[in-house]
Amino acid sequence: MNYLTKPMKKILFSLSLLLLTLLFATNTLATSGELEQDAGPYHVTMQTNPENLMVNQAGTMTIILKDKATGQPVTGAKVMMSKSTMLSSSTGDSGMAGMNMSSSMDKQEGTAMQEQSSMGGMAMDPGSYMVEGMMFNQPGQWNQSMTITSSLGESTVNFPITIGKSGPNLVLIGSVAGVVVIVGLVAALLKRKKN
Repeated sequence: MNYLTKPMKKILFSLSLLLLTLLFATNTLATSGELEQDAGPYHVTMQTNPENLMVNQAGTMTIILKDKATGQPVTGAKVMMSKSTMLSSSTGDSGMAGMNMSSSMDKQEGTAMQEQSSMGGMAMDPGSYMVEGMMFNQPGQWNQSMTITSSLGESTVNFPITIGKSGPNLVLIGSVAGVVVIVGLVAALLKRKKN
């Protein structure tokens, strides 16, 4: 009879912990992210919520403006979003696709991003500007252009946005399958130990 030794139990336990850690780390890495760049006198940070935008899923875009020279927040600026343009489609269709914004958007003139000090009861960094209800109608690479005007001057910044297809979370499915396999192995080893 093969008995499960203490070192083998430790190895199986360590492998289980490693798999669970990998599951959480992968989900965190997949969803973390913000883009930063300098544009004229500004340092601009862009964030989206949710972080991984999907087709036909409403999202929020926030940018944080800082004075590039001093690092101080830029408040009272006028931030105008232009209509998004599609760079490439993951469906292989190179046709003209549009971006559907909330009904308050004037598609000819763009959308003004509103300066925010809080969102949902949480304080936001000074110099934060936000637009809600962004929705893209096709997966692929998009470009979002914004014009910033303040006492520091006017500048335009462009950020790439990747829109994914809606579908199953393959990382989560694979992680659950891995946990099931480990539990099955442990159960088989324990059953073998009893026999």
